[in-house]
Amino acid sequence: MARPMRTSRLGLELVKSFEGFRAHAVQLPNGIWIIGYGHTATARKGLTVDKADGELILRHHDLLPVEQAIADRVLAPLSQNEFDGLISFVFNIGIEAFAGSDVLSRLNTGDRLQAADAMGFWRKGRIEGEVRVIDALVRRRAAEKALFLEHPSGRASIPSALVRPELDVGASPMTPHERAIVVETRVDGERATAARASAPGTSPQAAARAVNERLTRILGENASLASGQTRPVADNDSVQDGPSIDDITRAVSALADPDGKLQASPVIDVAKGPPEGVERRRTPRPPSPPPYASPLEHGGGMLPAADPVVVDDLEQIRLSDEEIERTLAENGNYHDDTWYEVMREGWPFALLAGLGMIGFLLGVERFFREASRLVERTSDIYVGPLIALGSGVVLVTSAYYLMRILARRT
Repeated sequence: MARPMRTSRLGLELVKSFEGFRAHAVQLPNGIWIIGYGHTATARKGLTVDKADGELILRHHDLLPVEQAIADRVLAPLSQNEFDGLISFVFNIGIEAFAGSDVLSRLNTGDRLQAADAMGFWRKGRIEGEVRVIDALVRRRAAEKALFLEHPSGRASIPSALVRPELDVGASPMTPHERAIVVETRVDGERATAARASAPGTSPQAAARAVNERLTRILGENASLASGQTRPVADNDSVQDGPSIDDITRAVSALADPDGKLQASPVIDVAKGPPEGVERRRTPRPPSPPPYASPLEHGGGMLPAADPVVVDDLEQIRLSDEEIERTLAENGNYHDDTWYEVMREGWPFALLAGLGMIGFLLGVERFFREASRLVERTSDIYVGPLIALGSGVVLVTSAYYLMRILARRT
């Protein structure tokens, strides 16, 4: 059991910052009344409280059962920062939910990093009957985890050059189609309300509009100078590779406003130049590559384009008798004969296999001959089996390599 601890000023401020203060009792959509810093036990219609009294109620009434629950259920020793982070977490999810959570089980096994990671999973809430990720809960979990992991001795230095972070593929981020709900609370005489998540296309379209506006500034080819004059355009500036400025601007505009409801950004005309106030930025063009020049003469020029050669891999190859004879003459009139190659490479193994067969038969014959008569020495009876055993090893090994040669050549 953890030693008795109390919430510090840092932990109290963390709870207050996320709970928010309500000077007047407010009825929530579920019918519960709330006042002060998240106090619901004795809240009722018509009650008022100031911030000092709200803090006293929070510290000496609402946080007492949370502190006792942590002291009773957490078996591992806790630092003050860990205790304060847990206070905010348990106060938010509830004591019963904390008792059955992975945070408690992992904390009791001594794995603080796993416990802090499990805190981040409590990021969803039920808004208008639908369970969704809530941005305020994500931020609260992040603050609680940061306080929980803050070591009393200070932060450990871990230079980026020493340990380069890598992607944890086992993590469980939000799915691409899942968007967090932005919660807005009105605490002075109004009921708490929640705003729905923004439209799925809002964020990408806003980013596309920003890119469109930046392209409008960057891609201007004839912006007005400070004196009001127009910079002349060189003859070779009219020739461009790839899509034109109009095509790029039009494509980005279509992404920013696929339905055509928004006012499109002005399209820059290369001949007339951008509208007034549009910044002009030009990137110097690389010089056109010179025609083919010898590397020795010009310090490395471009090689000439090779003549196109079409290779038909399905074309049937026909060789004349003269070409066959010439090839045979160049290769020493060599002909590929399978059995000839087998005998040329395998005759040593065939010879060893024959000798092994002969030795095996002689060893067996000697064993039976010595066993059928009385021998002068007992060791003579073992000569035959030893000869048969050695010859059998030679026979099997030679036959194995001979079969490999046969399998490779056939």
